[in-house]
Amino acid sequence: MLRISGRIPHFHGCDLDMADVLSDAEKLNVAKGFLLASPPGEVRDVSKDVAKLLPRGLLSDTALRGILHTYNVENSLPVQIPNEDESKRLVVCQEGEVDVGHYLDTHGRKVWGFDHVTQEILAQDVQDASARFTSSLEPLPDRGGAAVFATDSTITIVLSTERVSLRNFWSGRWKSKWTLTNVSPDAATLAGRIDLHVHYFEDGNLQLQSHKDVAPVPVTGESLAQAVLAVLRAEEHVVHSNLEDMYINMTEETFKEMRRVMPVTQTKMEWNLYAHRTAKDLSRK
Repeated sequence: MLRISGRIPHFHGCDLDMADVLSDAEKLNVAKGFLLASPPGEVRDVSKDVAKLLPRGLLSDTALRGILHTYNVENSLPVQIPNEDESKRLVVCQEGEVDVGHYLDTHGRKVWGFDHVTQEILAQDVQDASARFTSSLEPLPDRGGAAVFATDSTITIVLSTERVSLRNFWSGRWKSKWTLTNVSPDAATLAGRIDLHVHYFEDGNLQLQSHKDVAPVPVTGESLAQAVLAVLRAEEHVVHSNLEDMYINMTEETFKEMRRVMPVTQTKMEWNLYAHRTAKDLSRK
């Protein structure tokens, strides 16, 4: 599924034009909708702006922390681990949540404290994790996070990375979650979902959101981990290829159909570049 938007989303049950007659609970619900829809790397800026629109004190610290907890966990936020290189990141996700303020680092075998408002790890709040929780997935995504969690019946792989360049008016997130069931030494069933969210806002507000659900497929091989990794790479390649095809289609068809009728000639602008060049050359002669 692919969705491209350039408008503020409408939240079911709320009319933004009737803000003056909304109850405090309804206003807070609208604010929550804005915060949860924040593009990658921008939720703290959005929270500051939203707080200015609400009555003083309505967006309390407790309410904000609850909303940002949901935002960070739902988006599997990758966070830089203190005193580690950029490849070592904690993935803040439901599978690794010990409680609302502590998350498991499967690579470093530690449980870290985490502040959902500042989106920072609390370096002083760390404890060793039991070895039974630990696992690893390589290679790690560049400047992203990868984590593996196991229960008695399933293995869950979480991958998440963000690119944020607000000075250049863009940000993006790529995340995926994969579940292995029916696991044996050389076989398993793999299913998952890939999500991406991109925001470009120079002289406008354009967002692209897309996801791909991967139906359960059998995975076999002497090295099950390598077989799983091969499937992940193949599915990610499919998403990349589909996006490239979409960009080509947008240039050749979508933008062409968006042309408006010109007021004088009552015709649409000629889409063929060569026609414009020919007219320019003739005018010179």
